Amino acid sequence: MNAHSAGLELPSFGRTMRLLGRGLRLRCPNCGKGPVLRNWFRTQTRCGTCGIRLERGEHDYFAGSMLLNFCLTGLLLLLGLAIFIITQAPDVPWDALEWAGPLAMLGLPFILFPFTKLLWLAADIAMRPVTPQELEWHRSADGAFSTDRDARR
Repeated sequence: MNAHSAGLELPSFGRTMRLLGRGLRLRCPNCGKGPVLRNWFRTQTRCGTCGIRLERGEHDYFAGSMLLNFCLTGLLLLLGLAIFIITQAPDVPWDALEWAGPLAMLGLPFILFPFTKLLWLAADIAMRPVTPQELEWHRSADGAFSTDRDARR
């Protein structure tokens, strides 16, 4: 099976940046609108405008956003630590880092949560564009999760 028959495509840089930008603004990556959040820790089941399921219909779809959350947390902590040490050298307040580091490790995943969910969806849409048939399936399916696309036939 080649990438084209699987629905995969190499997205353009501009399209990818547009989709990621929508996710960073906490908007639906597919249409750029919403609403997509119930609260900071829960997304809607579907976009309020276009109807795409925000977990793209698969029960384990969140695993990718969790991995993205952990990676971004680690990257931001490493970058923040490096900047802090460089700007404070040679008198780095190690006692402050001893407390701030673990607090940041605990808090940052919660801060990043809605962003990583929407960034994961944006990356997925960039590589697997939403077809009109898939969007109709998202709008018409009853549950939040389903992998049975032929159930209505």
